[in-house]
Amino acid sequence: MKIRNLISLKKIIPMLLLLALLPVTAKSQALIALLLGDKIQSDKVKLGLLLGAQGSSIMDAKTVAFKPNISLAFGAYVDVKLDKKGKWILQNYLLFKAPKGAAGMDAKTESFSMVNPLVIENFDMIQRNLTYLQLTPVMRYCFIPSLNLGVGPYVGVLMSANDIYTRKKDVDKVTHKIKTSKYYSPVDFGLAFDLQCRLLKGNGLQINLRYEQGLINTYKSSTEKSGLNMGFQVGVGIPMTSKEQKEANKKMKQEKKQQKKQIKEQKKQN
Repeated sequence: MKIRNLISLKKIIPMLLLLALLPVTAKSQALIALLLGDKIQSDKVKLGLLLGAQGSSIMDAKTVAFKPNISLAFGAYVDVKLDKKGKWILQNYLLFKAPKGAAGMDAKTESFSMVNPLVIENFDMIQRNLTYLQLTPVMRYCFIPSLNLGVGPYVGVLMSANDIYTRKKDVDKVTHKIKTSKYYSPVDFGLAFDLQCRLLKGNGLQINLRYEQGLINTYKSSTEKSGLNMGFQVGVGIPMTSKEQKEANKKMKQEKKQQKKQIKEQKKQN
């Protein structure tokens, strides 16, 4: 029973931490929007889903073959318009999977002390996989409805971590995997810079180019290692349409059909 309680606490604590970090203003409204969906959507608040490809690395890490650690990120977002013209938008992202880490790391210098020396002798590269639950509130300024620039902090809670050992020239693709969560700081904090293009005059798909830079040490002090998470993301935001919006769109289509019929009838009469 104690083990089950610990597992449930491990899942609950990150969510409680994120809730504690939310101010009572627009960010809390954004979280409620994620939970309530259509009930909270309006002209000022819009919901959507995010899918992205993220290439990550760790600053100060020694590598034998530099290549970013590429993985899939996914989550949800909430847009909150802050003015009537829509020039300023607070866009809150909640990523259920925010992948970070590095690839091509030197096994001899970047291994943890607990790793069996035989592993280090037989493998020379590490792919370091870190997965966070991440909240990123981004303040956006819209130059035009289809183009905006955003900046904001991010807070991530570590959910899992592992090292995958490989050989640089490995014909048989032999790997060795080690769980490493206990060697990392449970929280990551940094800044996000984001250029966004919105299709259909700001109402369609959102295409993001984002750079994230960590500001605190990724590792625990006991490991005697230091490094900052950093990464680039290419993401696609898919807006969710509320029931009211769907009904309005249907109404517009019906009105257009009626107008076309009237024009045809007028032409026949003439």
